Amino acid sequence: MHKGFTKQDFELFFIEGLEDRMNIIRNEIQPVFQDLGDTYAPMIQDEIGYPMQFHIAQHRRRTSNPPESTWCAIGGDVRGYKKYPHLQIGINEDHVFIFISIIDNPLYEIEMGKALLSSPENLNSLTEQFVLSGDHTKAKIEPVSEQKMIEKLNRLLKVKKGEFLIGRVIERDSDLLENIKAQNNYIKQTITQLIPLYRQLLDIHFEQSESA
Repeated sequence: MHKGFTKQDFELFFIEGLEDRMNIIRNEIQPVFQDLGDTYAPMIQDEIGYPMQFHIAQHRRRTSNPPESTWCAIGGDVRGYKKYPHLQIGINEDHVFIFISIIDNPLYEIEMGKALLSSPENLNSLTEQFVLSGDHTKAKIEPVSEQKMIEKLNRLLKVKKGEFLIGRVIERDSDLLENIKAQNNYIKQTITQLIPLYRQLLDIHFEQSESA
């Protein structure tokens, strides 16, 4: 069992300066990410049947502004993950998030968006506890609804900067941040509920890749 996230972890976002904030991320947050990857990448690979690479965001392109969020990703290939749909676990100033993510114009995003609109069964199976985001750079989230999902997917199809993220969060004042066992169970349950959607997206992605 990994040590998990704590309420104190959110204090890193009050630290000014790129290097000072990155030192906390490297020393306190990235070991949690590594434990998550060690735990869940093999589980997801077994469930889905596709190879699962694990990545931790390093924020190397930043030269002055400290990151407003930090994350790890399960999916992609050895070179990266943003060209693929992927599972992202991370933290920002408001919450810990566990999201299936289609961000930064991945390959076949149009085909994936159309498929989710035409075959929304896996999306519709997610409960009201799930939330949506249309921008991975912002902490803003919205409760899941059929209307909001359709809006986000249509934006993904029509707007170059459109993104689609869906999953669950742990708010910064949640009791789950004080109970590691309950936190682990929550993360595992979230991933388990997202796996059918993730498999659907990867099936579409690799079908397109093979026919390209």
